[in-house]
Amino acid sequence: MKGLIIGSGVLLGLVLGFFPSFLKNKPIWWKVLAMIFFFITVFLTFIPYVGSNFATFKFVAKNIPNFVGPLYFQVKEIQTFDNSTPNQMHIYVTINNPHFPDVVDSLVVLGNSIPREFSGNSPIIANVSYDLKSQKFIYKSTVVIRPLLVLPYVPQLGEQIRIMNFHVPCAWVAVVAYLISMFFSIKFLKNKKFEFDEVASSSAFLGTIFAVLATVTGMIWAKFNWGSFWNWDPRQTSIFVLLLIYFAYFVLRQSIENFELKARLSSVYSIVAFITVPFLVFIMPRLFEGNHPGSANSPNIGPILSAQEGSLNPLQTFGFGFGFLSLTMLFFWLLNLRIRYTKINVSIKRRQND
Repeated sequence: MKGLIIGSGVLLGLVLGFFPSFLKNKPIWWKVLAMIFFFITVFLTFIPYVGSNFATFKFVAKNIPNFVGPLYFQVKEIQTFDNSTPNQMHIYVTINNPHFPDVVDSLVVLGNSIPREFSGNSPIIANVSYDLKSQKFIYKSTVVIRPLLVLPYVPQLGEQIRIMNFHVPCAWVAVVAYLISMFFSIKFLKNKKFEFDEVASSSAFLGTIFAVLATVTGMIWAKFNWGSFWNWDPRQTSIFVLLLIYFAYFVLRQSIENFELKARLSSVYSIVAFITVPFLVFIMPRLFEGNHPGSANSPNIGPILSAQEGSLNPLQTFGFGFGFLSLTMLFFWLLNLRIRYTKINVSIKRRQND
């Protein structure tokens, strides 16, 4: 099911990107649709709260001392009051999982009063800790009452899971852009039409922009999960090399004045450069040990490729799917604008040379 939803987002993005032709101005209905899909992606990324289930929270608490995090629960019963501890009353509460009412556990409120939000029967996300000795959750503070949408807490990721809806699709779009650049470079060498070179250079330009965005979002991820923005992880190293390759492509284009020679040499370079893309993006990061999921020493190949049941919940899966769909459409929209801009710019330069 997960693969079907994400695959549908990828496929629909490509279909809508190529139809109507990206070489012509997109119609209004297409642009409205692209904006709606992008809004849905942003909504599914930033609006839901993150709340852990009982089992995941206990697993994290056993491995991280004094861990405090968000727990998603519903108050079932105010169980007992215990004031045996000097100057401190303990209120014991029976809680259950809002999605699975039969999953029951215990929570302790340290204080002389019950939080007001506990009096209702509404789902709650609250910051809690877990006492390994008593095997009870300890209430700290309430995050939200009746959350509209909830993302599950993923160990070692937490709130950072949100960035995946942009990080992975940006990398995917970069690969698509470089593939289009190579395809139209071949077409230019075959037909000698400068419009094909304009499409190739425009696509390579946007591919590099999306590769930079993938790198930046990956650096943010690395800071909160690995301790620093840059770790020379194989995944970071490979995309850095990829950026250097395509930066050289633009240096080559800028260093040649003759339009025909520029188009011919850059087309050859684009074809050769793309040969490195599958190796640097899909193969090299999996050949070496690293921190990134899917590395040679990692048993986890990542939430997208993993066949493990529950690696992504439905809300996260739809977020991924719309991320691929909306960013692919955004790329084709920008590509259309970039091609039109390049044509105008080239036309002006040719007139000046004449």
